[in-house]
Amino acid sequence: MRRTRLVDDTIPRLQDHQVPVVELICLLCDRRCTHERKLLVKAFGASVTFAEIRRRMAMGCERMQTPQGDKCGAHFPCLSDGLLMEAR
Repeated sequence: MRRTRLVDDTIPRLQDHQVPVVELICLLCDRRCTHERKLLVKAFGASVTFAEIRRRMAMGCERMQTPQGDKCGAHFPCLSDGLLMEAR
């Protein structure tokens, strides 16, 4: 049986942003990485959320899972300030 998820239209998805290059930066650990959007679509699908991409790209960050919650500073500059981080 196929599992279905509720769709939250407030979470930005890769399909909603047509930038050719997606950049992830973290000022806390001086991390910068860029990926071609079309390769991200090929790897994760167009309906993937930026929150999921952020979790996968920041995998291994010791600040991602702390006793106080997610303290990782990784974000996507292509998103507006109100949508930088996933809804926590």
